[in-house]
Amino acid sequence: MDEMKIEKANILGFSDGGNIALCFAIKYPERVLKLVVGGANLVPGGITPVYRLPITAAYHFTKHLKKAKADNEMLGLMVNDPNIDVKELEKIKCPVLVIAGTRDLIKRKHTELIAGSITKSSLAFIEGSHSVNRENPKEYNKMVLGFLKSKY
Repeated sequence: MDEMKIEKANILGFSDGGNIALCFAIKYPERVLKLVVGGANLVPGGITPVYRLPITAAYHFTKHLKKAKADNEMLGLMVNDPNIDVKELEKIKCPVLVIAGTRDLIKRKHTELIAGSITKSSLAFIEGSHSVNRENPKEYNKMVLGFLKSKY
């Protein structure tokens, strides 16, 4: 943003990108106009066990395979990260839209915790899985554009 001389911006992040967007808004609240996070989680335990357990098993299995280094690093992100303290969300001052699929791999209560911990937040569950933005793009885009256009 500094390189491009952008003082403030709307930021949208999905999954790990949503986690990064939350971290950015915590660290640089003055740089974010509005924030949209989809399928984000604060800690690995925010992922439902039906997904987390196989990911963890695959991570430990691939640790010892040289050919699976890239896969292991990707799995490691889901097993070990993020580690965002819920109290840190209080630092986010901009309006935030938190989106998740109705069958998301992120626990519904975890998504509700994220939205409920941010002062100016809205929460939306859209029919679909973790990839609700691809599965239900019309509703997803309508929700995001409506939020970005709103005066919130």
